[in-house]
Amino acid sequence: MVLITGGVYQGKEEFAREHFQIKTGADGGRAKTEELYQADLITDLHLWIRGELRAGRDPREEIGKILEKNPDVVITVAELGCGIVPAEAFDRNWREVTGRICCLLAKKARAVYRVTCGIGTKIA
Repeated sequence: MVLITGGVYQGKEEFAREHFQIKTGADGGRAKTEELYQADLITDLHLWIRGELRAGRDPREEIGKILEKNPDVVITVAELGCGIVPAEAFDRNWREVTGRICCLLAKKARAVYRVTCGIGTKIA
């Protein structure tokens, strides 16, 4: 698994498609969890996490299954931890859960990149 992080609209998906062999992709904001088991690229994982939390499910439980069934996946996720702390409790929780999942993914990843202005820097 490869993890690509960075701010929103910084070119994470384009970076992934340029540097890795991507045939199939799944949009984390729209895809069903089952689609994440087979996609070469999962974009916007933070949106999938938000959807899971809104549905009352714990995404931390499912992320392990996704990695088990799809160990070579490339994942993009927006950095949510920078900036103003959200006023809404749900949004604070979403931000924390996303950060914790990203830490877990980074530990398991064969490579981690941070993309800014379309330029990827390998950080692990």
